[in-house]
Amino acid sequence: MTEAPATARYGGRTKVVLFGDSITQYSFHAGGWGQRLTEYFSRRADVLNRGFAGYNTLYAHLALQRLLPGELSDAALWTVGLGANDSMLPGSEVHLPASEYEANLRAILGRIQTASGGRAAIIVIGPPPKVDDQEAGQSSASSAEYAEIASRCAAAYGAEFLDMHAAMSSTGRPFSDFSHDGVHYNTAGNAFAFERIRGVIDTRLPQLAVPRDPVTGRYDLPNASPLPCEMPGIMELIDHANPAAVFAPLEPASAAAVAAHATLPSLWQTPPPWRTALVSAVLGAAAATAAIMRVASIKFRV
Repeated sequence: MTEAPATARYGGRTKVVLFGDSITQYSFHAGGWGQRLTEYFSRRADVLNRGFAGYNTLYAHLALQRLLPGELSDAALWTVGLGANDSMLPGSEVHLPASEYEANLRAILGRIQTASGGRAAIIVIGPPPKVDDQEAGQSSASSAEYAEIASRCAAAYGAEFLDMHAAMSSTGRPFSDFSHDGVHYNTAGNAFAFERIRGVIDTRLPQLAVPRDPVTGRYDLPNASPLPCEMPGIMELIDHANPAAVFAPLEPASAAAVAAHATLPSLWQTPPPWRTALVSAVLGAAAATAAIMRVASIKFRV
């Protein structure tokens, strides 16, 4: 495979927006699926968490009206994960009827498409299962119903759809294996969610896919990904005495600045006599102080 020129391999970062409820907000916790996505897009995209705990699609749509249009309008990818609250049983403060859920979700997808000029890729993530608990208003069957609605909405707007309910249920394991409280993901659930989201990107959105380096297992190395890395990697700075040679194709002005900086005298490479004397004096004083403290310690012990 012919290696892409430097100007194609390096560039600025794009944006990835994670939009949703608490399952999205908490995805930035240690080991969360959102945190794993930041590793996946290392040096290629800034992953921005716009998850709001407790939000149903009504609240989320109101919030989106404050976010778009705006600085998120040029994001290359959005994940939209909503429905876990809407699908709570009637009587819950955040429950919404299925018809309202569908209308709100369609409005959300339409606003993202309009603000991005139709350029943003969207992954709609259906609500996952729940541990059934009538008293808490949790019903896995209700989540499945709302996941079907989310699938229809995604299809109507040309978005990708990830049926997390079906994916987790198909394992044959109870949702309690994936959740720490019957609703939100535990470590296993976050790992599962990330792998499914990564699978959607790798297989259905190849323009955003980042292959894992087969040797190191890292995502942040320049490779065959269509998304360019931001700046060359340290292993590519083969001539460390002349790093401007690697940066030159990127930004001539910056390369000139780097070259000019390289010609400045380094105090640490060629220390002047005064610095050497100062360091020696400080080290000598420290050694003398340590000796005095040792003698004092011995005297007090006696």
